[in-house]
Amino acid sequence: MKQSISSHADLYFFVWIFAVPVTSVLIMPSVQGTTIGYIMCFLSLPLALAWGGASRTRYITFLIVVASVWAFFLLTSQLADTVAPYEPDFTKVRLIDDTDVLTFILRKSLFTQTIYLLAVVLYAAYVYIFYKPSWQQWLLASAAIFAAYGIYEVIYFNVTGQPGDFISNRSFGAEFRNGDAAGDEQVNGSSLQMVAIHGYVIQRLKSLTGEPSMYALSMFPFWVYFNATSKRRLPVWIIGASLVMSTSSTAFIGYVVYFLIRIRKIGFHPVKAMVGALMLFVVAYLARDYIADLFQQMIIDKADGRNVSGAERSDFFHASLDIWAGGSLANQLFGIGFGYIRSTDLFSTLLVNTGVMGLILVSMLILYPAFRLDWSTEGMALRQCCVTTWVMMMVAVPEFSYLAPWTFVAIAYARVRMLKLAARQSKGALPDSPSSVNDRRLTTRSRL
Repeated sequence: MKQSISSHADLYFFVWIFAVPVTSVLIMPSVQGTTIGYIMCFLSLPLALAWGGASRTRYITFLIVVASVWAFFLLTSQLADTVAPYEPDFTKVRLIDDTDVLTFILRKSLFTQTIYLLAVVLYAAYVYIFYKPSWQQWLLASAAIFAAYGIYEVIYFNVTGQPGDFISNRSFGAEFRNGDAAGDEQVNGSSLQMVAIHGYVIQRLKSLTGEPSMYALSMFPFWVYFNATSKRRLPVWIIGASLVMSTSSTAFIGYVVYFLIRIRKIGFHPVKAMVGALMLFVVAYLARDYIADLFQQMIIDKADGRNVSGAERSDFFHASLDIWAGGSLANQLFGIGFGYIRSTDLFSTLLVNTGVMGLILVSMLILYPAFRLDWSTEGMALRQCCVTTWVMMMVAVPEFSYLAPWTFVAIAYARVRMLKLAARQSKGALPDSPSSVNDRRLTTRSRL
């Protein structure tokens, strides 16, 4: 019976994981959020309860704890809004619902964003409860196919000059076409962002996500994990190439954090280091103009606010900090309401919506496994996944509701739990205290 329960849970995830990264394909194009991945999140609740077996109690407890935390922040933030002696100026920040700039208490977006939060919770809970190492082959296949589709799009555009996405059906704003469309016109189908590298215009890879930065956030943890653990190198190379082709500063941030953590486990080999440095120098010299142009657009211009993206990030970040700083102490601690604003980074978004306490809570949630994991190859990879995901979200991406990045956070928690169980069993089966050793020696002598 246990094997049957396990096989059903595995089969459901096998279908689910291929839909998880996809956010630009909707079951109902006119209703945002109706992706296959999200729909399967809600369907997983009754299935998990039916297949949970001995883990059902842990699954229910997890959901109750999350619901209690959400209710606590709902009550504290809305109570703080009720007694606040001021009305915040919502015209300078990016709102989830920009059609309403007046409502302060119980905004509609509080409840709509909670639906997305519930989807993430259900997905993470399912992975945490049912995860098995055999899922890794499906995770790798899903990421590789997703990356390959993005590479196809880039190649198709470079050859034909036209978008090659024939699957997406989501509506998005004209700004995703680099200003090609006029006004506030909505475009159906595939978003399209381009970058000019030394006079050569290419499409930025985003596959079936909203934009390149979201693609980087979704796929970077997959590359980190499988680059360390998988013996199949071709899928890993495909994912890695796709991240480079996204030309996303989010991916660049991820690589920096990844290598900073990796330094702890990298041994120094003089010959390999010299050969690697020489090859890197040759490549950098031959492509120096292209690299300089790309670095200028990805990093320098955004940091200095010289392009639209960089200027918007700076403006929204400062506007968000102004709203937080101008709030009451209660609002600063617990926020003005979950799902109110969406800045260009999760740090300022959480700071305003959930306050300092919410920001700390989310940070602890993502980073906790990084302090509890072992230093094996898999433990190191999962630690990098957690830290890079946290940094990318806090610095460059405001979206908490993309399912893919939470995959390896949930797997990290599953591994931490496995390590705790193994340690308990080891202590129970192998007593290693000095008194126990002496008792065994005395028993042996008496028998002799």
